[in-house]
Amino acid sequence: MNAVAAEWIKLRSLRSTWWSLGAGVLTALALTVLGAYTVISRWDAGQAGEQAAMGIVVAVYVGVVLAQLPLGMLGAMSITGEHTSGMIDTTFVATPSRSRVLLAKAGVLGGLAVAASLLIAIPGYLYGLTVAAEFHPAAPPAGAWAVVAGGTLMIVMATLLGLALGALFRNGAVAISVLVVLLGLVPFAGQVLPGGDVANRVLPGYPALQLIEQVPDIMPDPAAFALLAAWTVVPLLLAIRFGGYRPRS
Repeated sequence: MNAVAAEWIKLRSLRSTWWSLGAGVLTALALTVLGAYTVISRWDAGQAGEQAAMGIVVAVYVGVVLAQLPLGMLGAMSITGEHTSGMIDTTFVATPSRSRVLLAKAGVLGGLAVAASLLIAIPGYLYGLTVAAEFHPAAPPAGAWAVVAGGTLMIVMATLLGLALGALFRNGAVAISVLVVLLGLVPFAGQVLPGGDVANRVLPGYPALQLIEQVPDIMPDPAAFALLAAWTVVPLLLAIRFGGYRPRS
């Protein structure tokens, strides 16, 4: 718990934390509101209450997608910044274990990612309910919770993937570039390039979009959840083993 508390103190004391978090949440929330209004305004008059409830959830998570990259960048900078500034030495004086440091960072960043997803989704959903009031939305159906869980896991995965890439490369520009390719470029390129389905079945971007119903299904939802969970955990394990996360001599 001391390591987690130390990482939280370091993270909250950096301006970049709040700039990244604020930019991601506010931009995503603004586009969530715009997207929800655009989608809901096009519904036909016969939209049923349960359909409306599901439609609001799906519309809201269009905006949540946009918080992936700012939070992934925050994850990467939380560790590459320590290497750049030399604070990594102080970190290891206090906590010599590489795995303990990385897991403490992951716990703090994962909590921030969940909070960020809620800060986007809850106001967005309440706004959607207001805009869709004429359709008398019912309570969210069972399928909506898969979207909520998938969207939340997507944000946590992106944040911790950024952390893992930062630990592996120890260079913010490189880590962020790889993150953008994995989460931003590959899912869409895979839809138009030959053999793209193969990449989309093993990389995290497309399964995340599938779970929030933004792209056609290419795998069962349990498989998409399992793949996202693997991309949340495995890169961290690789970073612990191969990240070169050691104090300077």
